[in-house]
Amino acid sequence: MICEELTEDDIASLPALEPEGWGDIRPRFAYFLQSECCKPIKITENGQPVAVGAAIYHGDTVWLACIITHAEHRNKGLGSAITRHLVGQVDRSRYPTIYLDATEFGYPVYLKQGFEVEGQYAHLRRDEALTETPVSEFIRPFSESFREAAYAIDRFVSGEDRRGVMGDFLADSFMYVNANEELKGVYLPSWSDGPVIAANDTAGYALMQMRIAARPVAIMPLGNAAALKWLQEHGYHMYKTSRRMVNGPHRTWYPEHLYNRISGALG
Repeated sequence: MICEELTEDDIASLPALEPEGWGDIRPRFAYFLQSECCKPIKITENGQPVAVGAAIYHGDTVWLACIITHAEHRNKGLGSAITRHLVGQVDRSRYPTIYLDATEFGYPVYLKQGFEVEGQYAHLRRDEALTETPVSEFIRPFSESFREAAYAIDRFVSGEDRRGVMGDFLADSFMYVNANEELKGVYLPSWSDGPVIAANDTAGYALMQMRIAARPVAIMPLGNAAALKWLQEHGYHMYKTSRRMVNGPHRTWYPEHLYNRISGALG
């Protein structure tokens, strides 16, 4: 099985690979192609992609993303081949830790390739519209003067330096800035699943309140049990879980300060 670089010409063929419930994967791969931090690959058959995946490079960690096999080509080892190739491309002296979020299909594949379960995410949705929710007076649109502070909060919570990708989405974000003009949380609605990252619960819940007004789906680390309960009290119910997995040295991260994850591709 030969893995090759994905190209712009392949984007139009990607809907045929979309797993149920994932939605349109073309924008994700279009971003992977244009970002210097991402390396998308494919396996083709008869000139068409039948398996795809990507690696996203941060300061000294890597996330594997969107490893997908066409439904008619499963059980042929394509997902394993994509994973092996992506892992094999990583310079482990520079990027010792590799992460991914495993679906039920992918979980057995990743176990065999040395990944361990580090935690779980709860996937929740609400079926009814919310009544109008108030927005905290401490929430404001992003200001360039808080860029480094936003990176610092994410670095504290994730244990990773993800500014290379995060910087592409900060301009559309919202910040929780306290009365002392200190940044305590950030909500990035245009970054995949719309992460909410905060230094304390006051900022986290205020930004969650803003987020749920527009997003009927939420994805929360089980390690943030209080926020999970808060969502359930606001009409969300859990419909599945997924596994956060790691290959290499474990990093210190704080799921209790993640009030919605970024995506399966970034944690």
